[in-house]
Amino acid sequence: METKHTEFEEMRQQLDILKNKLDNQTLINDKLIRQSMLNKMSFMKKYTWVSFLVLLLIYYVYNDIRITFNLSWWFYGATVIFMTFTVCFDAYINRFNKEAFLNGDLIATSLQMQRMKKLRKRSLLYGIFFMTIWVSWFVIELYNGSGAANGGENTSMFYGILVGGGIGLIIGVAIGIWLYLRMQRINSDIISQIDELTKDTKDSPML
Repeated sequence: METKHTEFEEMRQQLDILKNKLDNQTLINDKLIRQSMLNKMSFMKKYTWVSFLVLLLIYYVYNDIRITFNLSWWFYGATVIFMTFTVCFDAYINRFNKEAFLNGDLIATSLQMQRMKKLRKRSLLYGIFFMTIWVSWFVIELYNGSGAANGGENTSMFYGILVGGGIGLIIGVAIGIWLYLRMQRINSDIISQIDELTKDTKDSPML
């Protein structure tokens, strides 16, 4: 009887040691995966900072364009408001808490990633709609402001700007789509990682 009790105690101690090792391994994997997710999200933070710097440049550059091509203050004001709202809304969508990634509830983080994707898709659709209006307004403003409407000497310059602006618009749209797809993919990858991690946690045997 004494021998069986001793063997049982040794087995229990070995199981406790094994459980502690598995718990420590799970904790390490959890931290590594969380850090990996945080590293992916760092792209969002960089994008937000760059967007605000570009916004400041837009304030200056578009004012120069307004003066050079005799565009209206209404157009300049609408442009500034539209760009400011777009950048601020992107910052709102892409905001995240570092502490939540490292130590917070992963289910809540997954829901936040899904919300990011939905809001970003909505932002893209609204952006396309308002950008169409903005481009049309810009062409009309440029047509009148450059004097092309009256067959002035800047008519050739107007058409040159249209060609250059069209090329720039295509490049800008391509970059915008690339950024959109990359950020959506980052969110999707993080959601998949969280699903896998929580699945492993649920399926792990109880020792």
